[in-house]
Amino acid sequence: MSFLVDPFFWILSLFILSLLVKKKYKRKGYFISGLIMVLLFSNGLVFKFVSDKWNIDFNVLKKKYDYGILMGGMISLNSNTENIIFLKNNDRLLNTIELYKKGIIEKILICGASGSMSSEMKEASLLKHFMVEIGIPNEKIIIEEKSKNTYENALFCSKILNEMHPDKNSKILIITSDYHMRRSVACFKKMNIKTDPYVKKPTRYHFDLEQIIMPQSNVLFKWKVLFHEIIGYYAYIIVGYI
Repeated sequence: MSFLVDPFFWILSLFILSLLVKKKYKRKGYFISGLIMVLLFSNGLVFKFVSDKWNIDFNVLKKKYDYGILMGGMISLNSNTENIIFLKNNDRLLNTIELYKKGIIEKILICGASGSMSSEMKEASLLKHFMVEIGIPNEKIIIEEKSKNTYENALFCSKILNEMHPDKNSKILIITSDYHMRRSVACFKKMNIKTDPYVKKPTRYHFDLEQIIMPQSNVLFKWKVLFHEIIGYYAYIIVGYI
């Protein structure tokens, strides 16, 4: 059902209707609506404005943390230890490695299985293998490999953290992509785990004139991801996950 949050699906549907309906005025209406959606959802400035409203602010790092929780969901289901296929949101992994190398986080807690009910892949294990291969000590990495979604990420991580630190005095940093941070922080708050969010934002933005006035297909995909996250957030509210 992910196609329902895909702007391309609705744009294509409108253009198809503009060809199939019998009444001329309706055909014109569908065509104009589709054209407006193309111009709106393929514009990078429009997307940036909306995504900035959705993304939450994060704390400037002025202290050290006991744990950096790396949220999963950044590798392909076809990955294995010999060939990890990273997705576009692997910024969260790179940020985690940088934070550890700088000494800002003492240990890394990687959470997540595959995110798919039909896959047996253990993302946390694969990512730990990768980190050890690039020189991060094995004892500095903890994995949680049961969770299938953001709520379960928080649930199972909270159990690990509570077992290791019953006094709940540890300082914890959540590391994930900007669009996913709102739901992640809310889920951990529901588990009574106090965290700080971290997203490394760019210090400058560059837009070519072509990107502003010409439709950009990659922006359509970004809308799909953002809509999926917004719907997921409010669905979590409805079911009591946050």
